[in-house]
Amino acid sequence: MELTLRRRAIYTGMRPYFDDQALLNAINLWQAEYSHKQKFALSVFVARCCNTTQLKLERPKILGAIFMAMDLASDELLPDPFVELNANNVFQPEIKQAQDHTTKVFTMLLQQLFLKFNKSEEQQLRKFLIDHLHEVKTDKMRLMYIREWLALHTHDLEGTYDLEVLRQLINLVYVAMCQSAGPVKADHYLSQSIKETEPLSLESGFRLHDLL
Repeated sequence: MELTLRRRAIYTGMRPYFDDQALLNAINLWQAEYSHKQKFALSVFVARCCNTTQLKLERPKILGAIFMAMDLASDELLPDPFVELNANNVFQPEIKQAQDHTTKVFTMLLQQLFLKFNKSEEQQLRKFLIDHLHEVKTDKMRLMYIREWLALHTHDLEGTYDLEVLRQLINLVYVAMCQSAGPVKADHYLSQSIKETEPLSLESGFRLHDLL
């Protein structure tokens, strides 16, 4: 794997977890000290980059995401970080935090929606979402995280997401619910789930209705 592709794979794997400045620092560190080393040295590299309590907890997932990215085709990788990150010199850490809250509220809302259906029906809803993920406009790595979250029924969704991406997913769930239970029940289930998710939304300071 040539240097540019490896750099893009590192960037693709790390992108959901780090802000722009931390990513640029990480890529510079990798380029200077690890780009010429064997693949197993990545664990040391990731350990050095994970310098907060939260990142240390996420370290195995970040390393796994990098290995996953290294198996992607070149057209599935994000652009060269030296081009993309240097072009974007505005760093706003508060945006990343807000997106973290957004993702938590989003996953809670979907989990409440899924609970309105029996196991077989829930599986059909999840399958509908997975089959229609190509309609969601985000990068390949985030789509992989979403697909894994839906397929494995995990509690937490990896990464951070723009509001528009989460809105697209909720719209797809709503379409699937209408097909499964009819629009009247779908509206009722959505209304119930919003009420059940409101406490988390209020606690996190995120407006739930911004997702709708």
